Amino acid sequence: MHDTQMSGRLELRWVPVTDERGRTHMEACWITVGDQAAPRINAAA
Repeated sequence: MHDTQMSGRLELRWVPVTDERGRTHMEACWITVGDQAAPRINAAA
């Protein structure tokens, strides 16, 4: 087992994948996202 440090968190995302016959389907993929704050929406604007 390896000791690795990650900054951020894992998030499961669905991505479109095209197979060799040209058909498209969705596959799940884990990605690492940063610990950035969520974008804020200014409701007063």
